[in-house]
Amino acid sequence: MGKWPNSLTPEALAEWLGQRFDGTLMGHLGMRVLEAGKERVVVEMPFHSGLTTPSGYVHAGSMVSLADTAATFAAMTTSGQELDLDQMPVAVSISSQIVANVKEGTLRAESTVAHPGRTLVVVATRITADSGKLLALVNSTHFIRPTN
Repeated sequence: MGKWPNSLTPEALAEWLGQRFDGTLMGHLGMRVLEAGKERVVVEMPFHSGLTTPSGYVHAGSMVSLADTAATFAAMTTSGQELDLDQMPVAVSISSQIVANVKEGTLRAESTVAHPGRTLVVVATRITADSGKLLALVNSTHFIRPTN
């Protein structure tokens, strides 16, 4: 699968990640990684009908998928190592508070590492609309797999 290249700039790492989205949930949902720097990741997802509930609003599961993607990459940046992609952190807890919703535009997830532990990494994610309106707050804990 390749190794996570820690030596890249945040923009170059974002591009590297995006090249691996074909055939994945992230690719199907239309996510784009804008920035993947040390302990901070930004991912966007354009609104489309495949993300919605029957009423036309973004499904909460779409928002949580966006948050989990950004948060997992943020947790990965804390390792400081060029790990195999199959050693990526695993979300063991996700808590979301959906505070608003939209029927158009682009959703943006900004994940920052709140606790860069060796075994567990805690990440806080804010999802906003392209207007800047807060849509959701998502907190997640990621298990860091031991290296052999």
